[in-house]
Amino acid sequence: MQASPVQTEAASRYTYRAIAPDGAEQRGVLRAMSRPAALAQLISRGLHPFELIESSASATAPENHTVRISANDLAIGLRQLATLLDAGLPIHRVLTVFGELAPSSWQGAVPAARAAVANGQGLSAALATSLRIPEVVLGMIRAGEASGRMASAVHTAAEFSERTAARANAIRTALAYPLLLCVVGSAAVVILVTVVIPRFAVILADLGQTLPPTTRMVLAIARAIQDHVVPIGAMVVGATLVVPLSMSTSRGREWWQAWLLQFPIVGGIRWSSAAGRFCAALSSLLESGLPIAPAMAHAARAAGDSVVARRVMEAREKIIAGQRIGTSLRNADALPLTATRLIEAGDESGQLAALLRHAGAIESDNAHRLLTQFVRLLEPALILAFAALVTLVAAALLQAIYSIRPSV
Repeated sequence: MQASPVQTEAASRYTYRAIAPDGAEQRGVLRAMSRPAALAQLISRGLHPFELIESSASATAPENHTVRISANDLAIGLRQLATLLDAGLPIHRVLTVFGELAPSSWQGAVPAARAAVANGQGLSAALATSLRIPEVVLGMIRAGEASGRMASAVHTAAEFSERTAARANAIRTALAYPLLLCVVGSAAVVILVTVVIPRFAVILADLGQTLPPTTRMVLAIARAIQDHVVPIGAMVVGATLVVPLSMSTSRGREWWQAWLLQFPIVGGIRWSSAAGRFCAALSSLLESGLPIAPAMAHAARAAGDSVVARRVMEAREKIIAGQRIGTSLRNADALPLTATRLIEAGDESGQLAALLRHAGAIESDNAHRLLTQFVRLLEPALILAFAALVTLVAAALLQAIYSIRPSV
């Protein structure tokens, strides 16, 4: 029996996002007389909705602009949100109170998120429209919405964000001194070669002295650099533009990241770091109640490496077809051996989420250890390289000084 034209006109149009019984995410549009009726329709289909927006509400919603925040501020804000949710407050009240407590970088996003919630969106959708937030964090919050464990999911997302921020801070701290050494050393050598020695050569020429071989060699290098400064500068600028542009496409990004994975030491750091992020994200998503198929899709994006993500998605297809998770990841060569073995043990024992968390911690520690070793090797290598350059320039100066003879 079909609905009458009057009923059809009175029905509202709803856009929904939901988790299907097989764990896949579904999106679509339906018509219902009210929001509860729309939810009832979705549940009757076996779906678990986590976002339901009335088209008229979304059409009149104000235009929002996403706000970029740091990893540290994201972790702090999520921790505050989780604490407020633990108190049992409704979402709109939580966002009202949060607007008074949030870090300053969140202030531009809270009103937009509050308006989105008032228009019927879930917390994850509201945050997605107002913040540039990692997809894996949104996935954790969506899983909490679908499972009814919102506070726990936001706590998990906060812990994940805190770990991510701590790793990023550790990497920046480890690389700060080598980068400073490289910049200062390069500037000192350039000044010596392009300013000091050429002026000294002019003085010697005025005195009618013949320059020694070492000084002539250094001057020839300095002249070559000065003569080709424009092409060299253009090449440097071009490289700084071409690399980011090529990485803006999925094919270019995967090519560069595949090359970095093959690079000695750096490849090991990237692989362990990506595996640590993937394992930590997948563990958090599974603990939030998300099924394995959508959880792996979100965790693959959290890996931060296109090659690792592609291999994980290849393994995911085998898992959906019925293969065990550890076997699929090992065959796809997606993760290091240690992580794969722990995942296989977790799959066999029914403690997959716990052992994924353990694997993530091991791989993150391994990445940090490899990075520390790399920095320890890089610092003396840079010191020796710049010492050799400065020694060469100093020798050229000294030989020029010793070559000065009084004219008769």
